[in-house]
Amino acid sequence: MATKSSTRTSRGRSSIYETLAITLTILLANMPTLGAFYVALDTYDAGMGIGFFRYLTTTMSGALIFAILWTGIVFFAFGPALVGARDRR
Repeated sequence: MATKSSTRTSRGRSSIYETLAITLTILLANMPTLGAFYVALDTYDAGMGIGFFRYLTTTMSGALIFAILWTGIVFFAFGPALVGARDRR
């Protein structure tokens, strides 16, 4: 009995670590997206007379498009691995 429970626990921990590793990889792969939003937040000034959403969609539209496309590419690349790791739990 003790070997079965330890084997089960070891498999459970392995899948949790695998899921955590994939999630952290997705976060690290999305660093350019976070950088684009940082630039938008850093360059925005409330004294401009326009709201942040309008500023993001007009002046920083290139950064917004890049962030959306990059996030899609990352989730397309790592999504199946994340789903597989979750299914193995």
